[in-house]
Amino acid sequence: MDRPTSSPTIDLAPWQKADIDWRQAAGANLSVLAAAHAGFPALKPLLPIFEALTGIRVGYLMADETDMRTKRRVDLASGAGVYDVVPIGVTYLGEAHASGWLDDLSGPLNDPTLTDAAWFDVEDISQALRDLHVMDGSLLAIPYSSATGVFAYRKDLFARYNLSVPDSYAEIVAMKAKLQAALDKDGLQDTYAFATRAKIGAGRNTWMVISCIRAYGGEMLDANGRAIFNSPEAVRALDVYRDMITGAGTPPESEAMDIYQMRKLFGEGKLASMIVASDFFNQIDSPEKSPVWDRWDVAVIPRGPASRETSLWAWAWGINSASSQKRAAWLFTQWATSKATIDLLGTGVAPARLSAWEAKAFQGLGAPGLIVGTTWALNHATPSRLQTGIPEFPEAGLAASLAFSEIFFGAQVQETLDAAVKKVDGIMEKGPTKR
Repeated sequence: MDRPTSSPTIDLAPWQKADIDWRQAAGANLSVLAAAHAGFPALKPLLPIFEALTGIRVGYLMADETDMRTKRRVDLASGAGVYDVVPIGVTYLGEAHASGWLDDLSGPLNDPTLTDAAWFDVEDISQALRDLHVMDGSLLAIPYSSATGVFAYRKDLFARYNLSVPDSYAEIVAMKAKLQAALDKDGLQDTYAFATRAKIGAGRNTWMVISCIRAYGGEMLDANGRAIFNSPEAVRALDVYRDMITGAGTPPESEAMDIYQMRKLFGEGKLASMIVASDFFNQIDSPEKSPVWDRWDVAVIPRGPASRETSLWAWAWGINSASSQKRAAWLFTQWATSKATIDLLGTGVAPARLSAWEAKAFQGLGAPGLIVGTTWALNHATPSRLQTGIPEFPEAGLAASLAFSEIFFGAQVQETLDAAVKKVDGIMEKGPTKR
């Protein structure tokens, strides 16, 4: 069904404050690809605002993440230009940059005919997130949503059993056994104490395990791109991570738990705590979505003996270098990531903009720790070298992920990491980063 391009009920004033001609590409037809989660569905109902503001017609295709990535890669690699604007995360940014698939957005960002710098206020978008999307001096995408590791917990259960929120990974191991014993004693047999990411995949178990390794003083790669995640520090971290996700206090098949299973269990009231991406909240922020919607809070991700580390993620908007509608594509990107739009989305998105976390919508969630934990990461998190968008990440990350999974299922830690390091070194030697 066609959407109207104008409506007397649409207030365009927040965007018309920008000192640019929003209608300079009026009449253009824009094709936008989006994922079916992470704030993209919340943006779709606002598209009539953009169309009325600009006179640009938008086709907005949402697909599940796997299908979206396939569609995006086929289009970008072929140069067909089917999608003018695409969502992208740092995992695949290196390949896109090395292949020349995305435009450098520093051009339109700094063009006063296209962008009102004061109104757009790019500095309000987390510097750490922006840095993840810069390669060889090119700004390849504008962050839209954010995610970072946090410790989420049922505040009612922690209060009932007089438990302190764990501040370290080691404390989680002790906490989950104690909490599970209390849950079982109360007859809550289908409720589990703790879970975190374990499923195989670059960007799956790696995203949390790497934070743990770094918190114990280890690293994945050294400054020369050599794999070093078989160090004593990394071995110790994997010992602790394995103990967190196995044994007493963990759900069945926790050795292969994915983010969607965790979120589902937590939302159903069957999981008492988890280390999870911070954008989980909009799946449980109302009584219609979850029976525990008002019984949870968040703490900053646990620390290790060396430091407190977390991995940042953003879904960002990039412009297809094969697009024939570059001006229209930038106007959409600017509009979608602007303060005015992000503020209107409220808790429909986990924002990349720092100011949005102080908005009334987030204050009203009743989970003040979510704001503290997320903004701490947005201001302080530093990425692992393996997670800075290098082209080898999909292959090297998978090799590391497979090793982590083997350890979760009982493989010897040092031997398994030694073998994985050799595989990753081989991948890095052949890859474009060293060349």
